[in-house]
Formats: sequence, structure tokens, C-alpha cells
Amino acid sequence: MSPLGQVSVQPTWNTALLAVISLMVPALSMCQSTGPESGFVNPQNCPGVCSCTNQLTKVVCTRRGLIRVPPNIPTNTRYLNLMENSIETIEADTFRHLRHLEVLQLGRNAIRQIEVGAFNGLTSLNTLELFDNRLTVIPSGAFEYLSKLRELWLRNNPIDSIPSYAFNRVPSLMRLDLGELRRLEYISEGAFEGLHNLKYLNLGMCNLRELPHLSPLVGLEELEISENVFPELKPWAFHGLKNLRKLWIMNSAITTIERNAFDDITALVELNLAHNNLSSLPHNLFTPLQYLVELHLHHNPWSCDCDVVWLSAWLRENIPTNSTCCGRCHTPIHMRGRHLVEIDQTTFQCSAPFILDAPRDLNISAARVAELRHGNLHMHVEVLDPTVEETPKPKPTVPASPSVFQPVFISTPTVLFQDTQTPKQVSVPSPKAPVEPAASLDEMMKTTKIIIGCFVAVTLVAAGMLIAFYKLRKRHQQRSTVAAARTIEIIQMEEQVPPVPQTSRSSGSDETGLALPTLVEHNSNTFKPGYVSSSSSSRQGSYRAHWTQNNSLHRSVREHHSHISTITDPYVITTTQGKEKVQETQI
Repeated sequence: MSPLGQVSVQPTWNTALLAVISLMVPALSMCQSTGPESGFVNPQNCPGVCSCTNQLTKVVCTRRGLIRVPPNIPTNTRYLNLMENSIETIEADTFRHLRHLEVLQLGRNAIRQIEVGAFNGLTSLNTLELFDNRLTVIPSGAFEYLSKLRELWLRNNPIDSIPSYAFNRVPSLMRLDLGELRRLEYISEGAFEGLHNLKYLNLGMCNLRELPHLSPLVGLEELEISENVFPELKPWAFHGLKNLRKLWIMNSAITTIERNAFDDITALVELNLAHNNLSSLPHNLFTPLQYLVELHLHHNPWSCDCDVVWLSAWLRENIPTNSTCCGRCHTPIHMRGRHLVEIDQTTFQCSAPFILDAPRDLNISAARVAELRHGNLHMHVEVLDPTVEETPKPKPTVPASPSVFQPVFISTPTVLFQDTQTPKQVSVPSPKAPVEPAASLDEMMKTTKIIIGCFVAVTLVAAGMLIAFYKLRKRHQQRSTVAAARTIEIIQMEEQVPPVPQTSRSSGSDETGLALPTLVEHNSNTFKPGYVSSSSSSRQGSYRAHWTQNNSLHRSVREHHSHISTITDPYVITTTQGKEKVQETQI
């Protein structure tokens, strides 16, 4: 090769080397930016059973037969779909590294248990879907650190109860879906405490028999409670829901809606009462709903008579004409199929109001409404001079004190009926005679008096018996004390007793009468056989002389007073000195 050829080839090699270097620099910079802190993830970090798109921020692992959450999910994942698998347990710290995750879909699995701390690290989570699983309890402990959670879906799980403060760990919640909890039997009164930001609540198809306590949901705007069993909506059924705008109560077997049922939801815009058993509604039921623009009353067995005329006029005035909104007549037969909005006062012959049998008393129970119905739309009813009396319950259903009375409102009104065409006043006379007390009250008073009299009589008899018994007992004790005493009397006698010869013991005495024997104290216990001395022999001799003297004395007394049978009988003796009377009593 010539030097010229060598010079011409060298520039070609330099150009190729520069091109390779220029291609490698971007690749190296991309590799340096890959890592946990970067916004890019290498393709090999996507799990093999999943598909990753949108720069690996969306990971889809549906229908892969997974029994647990796959590991190595990219750390920058924002959307994770694990639906339609066989996952049974969500263990603690499963998603700890996914701090950018916003949507987590775990629906249509076989999840039975969610451990405490299962969602740790999901500080950015916005939506959590757990519907169509096998949860039996609400996993309240797993919601501990989901500070940004806005939507929670728990529909179609075999949950049987919702305890108090079940969602107080997620106060940021705005949408809560609890529909299709067909085994739900109990909702605690404080189940929704703390959900002040909740906007949407679904309790449809939960077999509810009555409305739960919803007053803590002060910010609720949409409520779905269709396909339950609510035969009756009571007054103030939606107390506290001042911001409610949409209410759906379809297919709930409603037969009666009482007056004042919707008084608290004055901000309501849409109301759906379709597919129920309504045949009529209380007059002016929708008057508080000043913002209502959409009302669904179709598929109800409406009875088109004078009671529905007011509803027809209200619909024409407040709801835009819509053949699907307001239902059709079901009865009577000749009216079947006609729209409610087509009925007016001329359709029926509604007679003027009058009272056939004016009752003297009108009894109204507490918290109930007395109602007068008529086809005249402008009828005005006013009750004057109501009176209140207390009467006892005739048959109380629970044990109660006889003094407890139930207040019953008894009115004797003067009713004014005002017509726009021909105003006239119809007054019901009020009786001036005093109201006789109820017979049951008189019988109760008589029975009470009889019982009190019997009690007083029994008390007096018992007191008399106690006093008599006390006196008899005291007298018996006195007699027993007297009978136990024995008396020995020494009475002066005129007959002189001959003197008895004095013994050696009384020879030194100056007395000439008979003296009572002197008792010498001795203790038989001091005598011990085998130790008899000469002194004891002389003592025994003196004892023998003493008892000989006493025996001779007693014998002489009995000879002179033979009428004294025993020594214990009273006897008299006379001394030579003086005429004094001496009496001795021995007990």
C-alpha cells in the first residue's frame, strides 16, 4: 500500500470511532440514572408474570393464577392491578417499597385475611379495591397509615357486621362502597364516626330492615340504599344530612312514607323512589325540597283519586314534563295507564269537606301526625284551643309503677276550611260539660283504698297482739320470781319454851333463852385419811358434842310444838329477854 493510500484510510477509522462513542454516551448516562431513586426502571425489573407499560409505572398481573403478591414490583409503579387471581392473604409490609403507588386493585381474589400493616409504606395510595373477596370482617387495623386514601371498595364480601369506628383511621375517605354485603346483620350506631369528608356511600343490596345511623356523615352528598327492605320511611329518617344532593331508594318495598321524612335533606336535587309499593303520598311531602329537579316515581301502584290530585299539581309546577319520571295510575281500572301529571281536580268529583260524625275527643299519640285529606288543594285546617290530659295506660306492655301515666293529647278543635272560590267556615262545637274521669281510674282508686285499709287493719291487730304478749310475759316472770322465794318467819309467842340445859359451849353465856346452833365452818377437802393426829381426835370429839347438842335442841322443840312437821316449816320461839318481834326471810 502506498503512503497516499494509508493517509486516505485513517480518516475513515476516526469517523467510525467517533460515531460509536457518540452512541455509547447516552446509553451510559441512562444506566447511571437507573436505580431506586430514579424515575426509570430497567425492563428486567418487571415481574415475568406481569406486563408493564408507560415506562413501567403501570403493572398489570390479572388472570395469572397468583396465590401471593409477586415480588420485585418496580418501585416507581403508580398503578398495580392484581385482580382475578387466587390470592388469599395479604401479609404485612407486602407493598412497603411502593411509596409512589396510587391505585391498588385486589378485587375478585380469594382474600380472607389482611394482616395489620399490610399496606405500610403506601403513603400515596388514593384508591383501594377489595371487592368480590372473602373478607368476613373489616380490616380496620390495615388502614393505619393510608393518609391519602380517597376511595375504598368493599362490596360483595361476606361481612356480617360493621363495628363502631370501623373507618376512623381513614378520615380522608371520600367514597365508600359497602354494597352487596348480603350477610350483613348489624351496623353499629357509631360505625361511620370520623368520616366527615365522605361524599358517597353505597349500602345497596345489604338486606337492611331499617336505615342505619347516618348523622355523623355531615358532608355526604350521594346515598345509595336501593334493594333493601324498608316498608316505611319514618319522620326525620335522614337527620343530619344537610348536604345530601342525590338519594336512591329503588326496589326497597316501600309502602308508606310518613310526613316530615325528607325535612332534613333540603339540598336534595335528585330523588329516586321507583320500583316500590307506593300508592299515595302525604300532602306537601316535597315542600321542603326546594332544589329538587329530578324525581322518579315510576313502577309504583299509584291509586289515582282525590288524594293524588295535589301530587299531580306539584309535579306540573316543579318537575319538567317527563313521561318516565312520575309513573302511571294503577287503580281504579278506568284510570290505569294514565300519567300522574295528566290528572287534575276536574278529573274527579271531590266534594267539599264536611264532618259526618264529629268526635268529642281526638286522641293523638306522641310523635304522630293527625291528617285530614281532601281533594281541595287550598284547604286550610287550623286547630284551636287544644287541651292536654293525663290518663293511665290500660294495659302496660312493660312493668311500670302504677303512678306512671302516659300523656295523651285530647283536643276539641274548631276547624276552619278555607276555599279560594267560596270561603266558608265550618265550626265543630266544643262540649262545655266537664270531661268525666275514666272508669278505669275510679276502679284503680277504689282498689288502692281497699288495699291501704286492709294493710292498716292488719298492722293494728299485730301491734295489739304484741302488746298483750309482752304484758303476759312480764306477769309470768313476776310470778316465777315470787314462787322461787321461801320465807321463814320468827314470830313472838306467849307460850314459854322450857329452857334447855346449856352445853359446855354456852356455859359462859349470860343468855337464859334458846340460841340457834352456831355453824362451824369446815372444809371436807382438808381432811386427808392417814394423817389423824391427837389434835384432830380432840376436834372430832368437839364436833360430836356439837351435833349432839343440836339434835337434843331440835327434839325439845318438836316435843313442845308438835304441829311443826319439818324444820323448814315456819316456827316461833320466845326469848326470856324482851317482847320484840323478829322476822327473818331466807331466799
